[in-house]
Amino acid sequence: MKEKEYSVIGKRVNKVDGLELVTGKARFTGDLRFPGMLYGYAKRSDSPAGMIKSIDISKAQAAPGVHLVFTGENIPGPNLIGILPPFDQTLLAKDKVRYAGESVAFVVAETKTQAKAAASQVTLDIEPTKPVLTLDDALDPASPKIHANGNVTFSRNLIKGDVDLGFAEADVIVEGVYETSYQEHAYIEPEAVCVVPGGDGRITIYASCQSPFHLRGHIAANIGQPASKVRVVQSYTGGSFGGKDDVAVEIGALAALAAVKLGRPVMVSHDREESIIGSNLRHPSRIKYKTGAKKDGTLVAKQVEILLDGGAYASESPFVTMKALIHAAGPYRIPNVHIKSTALYTNKTYSGAFRGFGVPQVTFASESQMDELAAKLGMDPVELRKKNALLPGDSNATGQVFKESVGILDTLQVIEREREKLEDFKEDNHYLYGTGISSMLQGISNGAEGIDVVGASVQMSQDGSVLVGIGLTELGQGSRTVFAQIASEVLGVPLEKVTVKTVDTDAVHDSGPTVASRSTTVGGKAVLTAAEAVKESLVTMAGLMFKSPGAPVVLKDNFAILEASPEARIPLDQVATAAYWTGFPLMNLTFSKAPPSNYDHDTHQGDIYVAYNYGSHLVQVRIDKITGEVTVLRHLACHDVGKVINPKGLEGQVEGGSLIGFGLAHMEKIVHSPEGRIINSNFADYAVPTIKDRIPTEVVSIERPTSNGPFGAKGVGEPPVAGTASAFANAISAALGKRVKKLPVTKEDILIHLSERDKK
Repeated sequence: MKEKEYSVIGKRVNKVDGLELVTGKARFTGDLRFPGMLYGYAKRSDSPAGMIKSIDISKAQAAPGVHLVFTGENIPGPNLIGILPPFDQTLLAKDKVRYAGESVAFVVAETKTQAKAAASQVTLDIEPTKPVLTLDDALDPASPKIHANGNVTFSRNLIKGDVDLGFAEADVIVEGVYETSYQEHAYIEPEAVCVVPGGDGRITIYASCQSPFHLRGHIAANIGQPASKVRVVQSYTGGSFGGKDDVAVEIGALAALAAVKLGRPVMVSHDREESIIGSNLRHPSRIKYKTGAKKDGTLVAKQVEILLDGGAYASESPFVTMKALIHAAGPYRIPNVHIKSTALYTNKTYSGAFRGFGVPQVTFASESQMDELAAKLGMDPVELRKKNALLPGDSNATGQVFKESVGILDTLQVIEREREKLEDFKEDNHYLYGTGISSMLQGISNGAEGIDVVGASVQMSQDGSVLVGIGLTELGQGSRTVFAQIASEVLGVPLEKVTVKTVDTDAVHDSGPTVASRSTTVGGKAVLTAAEAVKESLVTMAGLMFKSPGAPVVLKDNFAILEASPEARIPLDQVATAAYWTGFPLMNLTFSKAPPSNYDHDTHQGDIYVAYNYGSHLVQVRIDKITGEVTVLRHLACHDVGKVINPKGLEGQVEGGSLIGFGLAHMEKIVHSPEGRIINSNFADYAVPTIKDRIPTEVVSIERPTSNGPFGAKGVGEPPVAGTASAFANAISAALGKRVKKLPVTKEDILIHLSERDKK
């Protein structure tokens, strides 16, 4: 059966906001200037744990240019922020500090330089207490309690079948403990918020943020005003990757308190050091895996214990704990599974959302085990994965069954075919070579982590142009382009006649956070549904104009075309004008609600996500024996994306996610002092991949459509992170002839491995 031909869907189109971005016309929050604008800067604790005895702000108040200094005692609202319960993070610490870098006081001055200088004159008297700095410390009953409920932030179990019986049936068992480190978001634009008070008693917040409505709600609460008094406008945002949720709320609320009190605009824009020490990072992890299989490679049991370092506050640790739990078994048929996932409090910078959301950590461990199991069985690692890969109709780890859009086997077949084409390099005096593969899955939508509803509006003007409004944010991922393509395809108008509004909480519906690779799938479905309602008005009007009411009409190429007689066509602007004067609605606000999660909260058996993105990656590396330098010779990323909306945008997403995965696996490492302070809070000492480190990613898309996405599409923003990191680790392990069990594996680590190898 021939696939339907589309006009815009599946075509390589440029980003609708690309011109503004590349020419510098796009105005980011830090670019904004308003009459009378002031600048805010926070005084931060240098101690990771302690009781606040006093805060002396007198010198700061007297410093040049200072207009206001306040502490937690001056906040009219609850002095609490957080993504979800338990909402345990203070806006400004009052009684105790829980990590080095926590905000304690806030200074507002004429310039940022003056605000920063004055903040350094705030004197803190903190009585140090013993910090809890490691996972083992957090688990120790004798350790201090960071919060009243103890040091366990969140813990859940996933139970399928009987894992003890499964291991009793296994012929081969592999076990291992795997660790991952912190990772910094490293967006090109640090966090920034500007709050402008209005003459009508309202405030407008211009923010580089990920969840404008979440920002609005928290700020309203902390300034003691109803949400209707707060307007949030999302500025152009220079990357987020999960990092601009918590911090935007914190600095937005502080700036809002000052702006309301002073009646002047207040800007807060982080330095890079503030961005690193004062914002959420990727959760470090320690994961214990045990996998059992039959002699023929059939997986029979998997047992996993996941520990996540959540830092000082909950942030999104409960969500990340859940995501790690649900994905830890990988994209395989396993009848007996027991997984326990736990996040712990420590006296370090809090961990939160980061692209992949717990999946990269467990995928690294799971895919390491698959390679180890293949070696023990004497099987090809691709064959082992193919033998156990989920197929349509199979039950996954949570017992959920998908009868469509399960393309993991397809991705493995691509990897197998391409692996055969690789040049077979051999070790020589200078270089080692290794090839690694990985397979993974990533749940699309909020799923078990929360309700998933998106509101979208589509409006056609009488001139035939289209305006799309949606509450999901553009963070650089190209979602505005995808939404424009969907509306263009449904309504038959050229892409250049479609405008997708930037998010303004006064003008669009609350659509929840822009997370979980949900924009294309859930958000795109909302735009599709709204556009189809407008299409119905146009088709009905066109039928009347053709004097053929009810006859099939196609909207294409800016015309309404009578299907039975394609030469009969009317320009869409004429149809829209007639529809307007006839009274047919040309605007529709509709909602896309993902099917609800339905699962047992004790075993996590049930339906969790609307779909999964499945992927397999291939990485071939060369290691310099003298320097430890790694060169990626080839990287192939193959994902089942349901349906490609924009190949160019998809490739950009996969390349970007892959680079983050490469950084996680090879370069990026937050370093703490023995006292618990971050000591590499800059890009001179915290290494991130640059354009020179760009890996040669080849993108292959498998299209296995899902009925839950627009035109069958599934999100692809997060999955490449896990796929790349785990395949890279397996490639390094193959080259070294030794299993890498801790990420990142840096050049220095590689040299240590080589030194140990040479001693044997």
